Amino acid sequence: MPKFDRIVDKVIMESDIILLVIDARRVEGSINRELEARVKSLGKKMIYVINKCDLISRQEQSKIRLKNSIQVSAKEHLSTMRLLKKIMALGKGEKVSVGVIGYPNTGKSTLINSLKGRHSALTSSISGFTKGKQRVRISSSILLIDTPGVIPYKEKEELDSLIIGSTDAGKSKDPESSAIHLIEELNGKVERFFGVEKSDDAEETLERIALKKNIVKKGNLADTARMGKEIIMLWQKGKIR
Repeated sequence: MPKFDRIVDKVIMESDIILLVIDARRVEGSINRELEARVKSLGKKMIYVINKCDLISRQEQSKIRLKNSIQVSAKEHLSTMRLLKKIMALGKGEKVSVGVIGYPNTGKSTLINSLKGRHSALTSSISGFTKGKQRVRISSSILLIDTPGVIPYKEKEELDSLIIGSTDAGKSKDPESSAIHLIEELNGKVERFFGVEKSDDAEETLERIALKKNIVKKGNLADTARMGKEIIMLWQKGKIR
């Protein structure tokens, strides 16, 4: 078992309550199913924390149906107090350890900072920034344990990992295909961001965006690979909503 898997598994074993952090923009795609199964097999109490809800509309928020979940924006400090109260209710007034798990870049450390009220766990927008577990006491009865983000063996498809931010855009092996799929999935949002007309051909849209941004290669041809990386990066940073 790789080092990161051992660390996360130990945190799950040590914790009384587990927070499985998810990206609101891609709920199903950002649930780490292997970690979820491990938590359930141990009978641990778990809360699905749907983070970055500020990056989707209220209508999109209302469509999310997931038991034992709470929608928050750690960055904007939205509903983090509700989450804290939920943790306290599950703890029934006793001292509890709360493990924070999930894919890289879903905002685990930012969530901890928000719950604490000041910077206690180091954060970064670079995927996989947390290298080992960090313990952060947020009250006399609650100890949070941050973990490195784990990409399980069964879920290494580059597209999903790029879209949820667990793989940095700069490391993409096929940024064109990933950006094309994102353009199709977001149904006009990428086009609106760059101010181009929506087309049924996402590949053509990617080329037009590259030309408009003057991201070209020799012969004044659209550099769709570089443009694709930029689109994915803007999505990961929440610029494209």
